[in-house]
Amino acid sequence: MNRNVLAAALATVLATTQPVSAAPSTLTIYSGDFDAVAQSEGQAGSPGFALVERKLGFDLKAGDNLVSLGGLPRALDASSVLFKPAGSASVRGQRFDFALAGQDELLRRAVGQSVTVEQAVGNERQTYTGTLISAGNGLTLRLADGRIKVLSGYSSFELPRMPEGVVNEPTMNWSLASDHAGHQDFGLSYATAGLAWRAEYNVNAQGQGKDCRMSLEGAAMVVNRSGADFNDVMLTLVAGEPNRQPEAGPQVMMARAAPSPKMVLADSAPEAQASGEYQAYKLPNAGTLPQGSVQRLPLVNSASNISCERRYETSAQIGDWMPPYPIIDANYGAGDGQQQPVIATLRFKNSKATGLGVPLPAGRVRMFDGSDFLGEASLDHTAVNEDVALAIGNVFDLSAERTREDFQLDRDGRTMTETVLVTLKNAKATAATVRVTERLPRWTGWEMVSSSVAFDKRNAQTVSFDVPVVAGGEAKLRYTVRYRWAANVKIP
Repeated sequence: MNRNVLAAALATVLATTQPVSAAPSTLTIYSGDFDAVAQSEGQAGSPGFALVERKLGFDLKAGDNLVSLGGLPRALDASSVLFKPAGSASVRGQRFDFALAGQDELLRRAVGQSVTVEQAVGNERQTYTGTLISAGNGLTLRLADGRIKVLSGYSSFELPRMPEGVVNEPTMNWSLASDHAGHQDFGLSYATAGLAWRAEYNVNAQGQGKDCRMSLEGAAMVVNRSGADFNDVMLTLVAGEPNRQPEAGPQVMMARAAPSPKMVLADSAPEAQASGEYQAYKLPNAGTLPQGSVQRLPLVNSASNISCERRYETSAQIGDWMPPYPIIDANYGAGDGQQQPVIATLRFKNSKATGLGVPLPAGRVRMFDGSDFLGEASLDHTAVNEDVALAIGNVFDLSAERTREDFQLDRDGRTMTETVLVTLKNAKATAATVRVTERLPRWTGWEMVSSSVAFDKRNAQTVSFDVPVVAGGEAKLRYTVRYRWAANVKIP
């Protein structure tokens, strides 16, 4: 059934004044929620968070004025809108209209108004004019002579005016009072969902062990699914995710015009600046961030010859839980020939001494060895002088097998002794060193009785062993640990 609207509104219910001047606005986008924003259209309360600040000017008459601003994001948080006069004008009222002029919304809002409906009857057209009583499964009219006409199907309808509160784009309206006629300026700020960014890093690491050297370059990927274009904006990217309360806002659906081809431009990475508890990156030039776009912008200047370390690592799948008493169950953590993966990792310190030393916002890291792709990892927000550990992936030709060989309990002596064997196999054509990390989970008091490879104590309950494995061969790590507890420690 063809239901084209024959005529849109002849005039809006409210005569409004549009802004006559505007300086470049600022757009501050916070990191986080990039994937969620990129995959769905933004609505109020949806993922992504940004702050907008604009300067607006209006030519006002003396007395009361109604001014409006369209082209706003459908994901706008109406409760966040602040509109402040720079001069003597005062704001008497503020309203956000988000009911867009679709056919169903027009009919719903037109109930009680006069409407003209055209209906196809065979090859002819019948026209009925009356008061719209209901709109849903067809239209119901009260005709001028009092009869009720029910139209289950119709070709088109015509309204004498746009129903109040219906707009063709999300629109803010303000009622202003001015003591004189003339131009006055205002500041507008609001929050919106549907905008997000994340860092994207490319790392090229060559060399093994501590002979590793790497290069790093970083960019920002910025996505706009807010429902509005942002034209001529000064963009700031903030590496941080402030706490926010859930927002149950209006659902706004709208079409949009084709975006301008102009982009946000930057010739080099911006300097990181403190922004409250976070780091901010201000782009130097104004540009456009169209709705439905993803832009790549410089974020971190390229750095090379950064000191790094490439390791092979394996560890037992034992959690960090600390028992309230010694665990004397012989079967706890037991495993006969338990397979565990060997993982390749890339580690570096984010310091000037290693060749880096800049704030690194959270994002995705793609790692290469020359032209060979190694893998991807997530990087958390990393401050200067922090250590970074990136998991590259499981190593194809290295394997590990863990077996608990022996367990002895001496209740009277308040001790238990456990022996663990880790067998490492290397199918590579070159030798490799594997770091075996073992958690000692049975009790807080322990001592290493013996180990076939020297160990390092990493923390109160964790040790590691760097085990060399010859090419095409295997190596065995065997260690024995003894746990002790005081006489006042009760064991169930």
